[in-house]
Amino acid sequence: MPAQIDMTVLGALGLLGLAVLVMLAYLVREKRRVARSRKQLDVVSAVLVEYFRKAGVGVSVGCVNLQGSRFTAFVESEPMKQFRLSHIIEIALRDHVQKTCGLELDKIYWRFPIKVAPRESTAGNTEPGKRIEGADDYINEGLVHYKDLPKPEATEIPWEKFEEAAVLEAKNAEVAVTADAKGDAAAKADS
Repeated sequence: MPAQIDMTVLGALGLLGLAVLVMLAYLVREKRRVARSRKQLDVVSAVLVEYFRKAGVGVSVGCVNLQGSRFTAFVESEPMKQFRLSHIIEIALRDHVQKTCGLELDKIYWRFPIKVAPRESTAGNTEPGKRIEGADDYINEGLVHYKDLPKPEATEIPWEKFEEAAVLEAKNAEVAVTADAKGDAAAKADS
């Protein structure tokens, strides 16, 4: 009988050891997969930065891999006139990444943060729409018209006024729905 118990314990220990080996193999495989994925992200980011650097544009690029070998890139650059047609640039970027890395660039998201011109105070006045030195002409063209835009104003109103406006709006919507229903009924009657 004791020999039989020893064989059972030995079999259970063997299965436990095998399970531990399988888990270790899985962990090593996952660690390698994550390292390979991280390396691919770095390669795609570097290729995109280099592509823009050759064109004389400084960008920052971040990449994520959400769908296997398909990558999503996030490109951040100053607003530039040459990026107005970014959808065309995306085609060239996809081809470049495919040829260079053999990977698929699925989506590209663009971000163009605008530098705010430093406000110089002269007798308490600030001059909106002032040119930003060193910026691309594209952003400066937009700033010329900025000074002519009306500035939004917000004021507080009493809660009662808000409730009155809400009730009035609800009544107007009710009247509009009723008129639409009558118009639909008249249209059906004419048919």
